[in-house]
Amino acid sequence: MTTTNSRLASALRSATIALCLSSVIPAIAACGRDPSNGTSAPAKPTEVANSAETAAASADSASSSWPDSIVVIGHSGATGFNSDSAKSNLDVRENSWATGTNPDVNSVYLRVLAINPAVAGHNFNLATDGATVDGLIGQARGAVALVPLPELILIQTIDHDIKCDGTDPQNYQPFGDILTEALDILATGAPDAKVFVVTQPGTVARNADATEGNPSWVSNWQGDGPCDAFDPLGQRADDKIAALQDITDHYFAVQADRCAKFPNCSDDQGAWQRMMIDATDFTSDGNHPSIQGAAKRAAVTWTALYG
Repeated sequence: MTTTNSRLASALRSATIALCLSSVIPAIAACGRDPSNGTSAPAKPTEVANSAETAAASADSASSSWPDSIVVIGHSGATGFNSDSAKSNLDVRENSWATGTNPDVNSVYLRVLAINPAVAGHNFNLATDGATVDGLIGQARGAVALVPLPELILIQTIDHDIKCDGTDPQNYQPFGDILTEALDILATGAPDAKVFVVTQPGTVARNADATEGNPSWVSNWQGDGPCDAFDPLGQRADDKIAALQDITDHYFAVQADRCAKFPNCSDDQGAWQRMMIDATDFTSDGNHPSIQGAAKRAAVTWTALYG
């Protein structure tokens, strides 16, 4: 099946503590205490004023380092689809790895919120179930129409664009051209936004490993097609696994190449592919991320974004 390769909170710190501890943000002068225990001469009024101005400037600089608004576009891998057993086969956007509000996921949005309270409520999820790269065009237009304008745009695509019918080599360039069009819309409408594109969770082989112990999942990825990881008897087909990995690698390369043409766009450099996944990272359908899987995606994305 063409989408199989996609299967793959901590308490909020106060802004001041996070700013002091994070190596990503410039330190604020007011975070430390004077080791002299008050024995030094009192500061002159002008020195106090200058110190306050410096601290304020540092705080302003730190705040500007983090987005005040976040949006994700793409397919159901970002919508929390099927991640709540009480809402079977429905989107549960609070469980999105990108913009969700469930502390058990600790999404990218919640991680930013722990540092920058200005992002509160500005977590937009425009991803739609089953979207191909073509769907990114309308989603990109929707993203640049948001208020406030997004300052971090996350993209999860590719899955439904994989053909697995022998025509993928002819599809790489059209895929890239449409992705470029979507990226151009974002660059034009939100020129100061950071755009970050992810690959897919885990290699094809790791996804097959996670699938093997569940017969119903195997049946969804079983047959004699060029991308079926299991043959008609349910036996692992390593040659087909390698073939699908080769196809997805080509899409990843096109995606990275097109993203690199835009100064504010970067991709995960294969971080999602290196993700160590297992069966617990997926919902009952064996395809979409569980809460645990979404949490893992959020953590990997955060590290790839901010180190």
